[in-house]
Amino acid sequence: MEEIREAALASYHNLPEDQKKLALAKFKEIDSDGSGTINMKEFKKSMGSSFDNDSNIMKRGFKELDKNGDSKLDFKEYITLYYLVESGRVLVYCAGSGCKFEPFLKGLYFTCVDCFHHDEDETFDLCTSCYRHGKYCHEHTNFVDNYVLLRSKAACSGSTYEPSSSGFDSESNKF
Repeated sequence: MEEIREAALASYHNLPEDQKKLALAKFKEIDSDGSGTINMKEFKKSMGSSFDNDSNIMKRGFKELDKNGDSKLDFKEYITLYYLVESGRVLVYCAGSGCKFEPFLKGLYFTCVDCFHHDEDETFDLCTSCYRHGKYCHEHTNFVDNYVLLRSKAACSGSTYEPSSSGFDSESNKF
């Protein structure tokens, strides 16, 4: 989780000022009681269907984001949530049978190449443990880790994509 937290803070600090203001505005919108922090109730309301209303996943996700363990998310902790939501990463779960309550995949994970190429919105992803121990049931067998997938996608695209200096795609408003 620490690696994701660091990536979130690095991305945030490199956002243009208007995007930083947008992040702060979203934080204040979620903080409905104006306390300067986001509690579990506010978090649940803001996440809506992102966790398919699974309270165990939601509680565990909140706990992972709450770095100091005070049962509230301050703005710095919220930046990690903002990054996860805006980058789409919060929706990447392990589909294996050993990780039903993991809120999202952290670090290295494996993706089914066949599913990825046919429907990027509905990928089949596994934590390293489920993949290593075969704790999954899936119709395809062609898996690569997320770093290899990124490299192979870049190599196959044949384009010379250059990210914006902030790492944020201003046209889609996504990281």
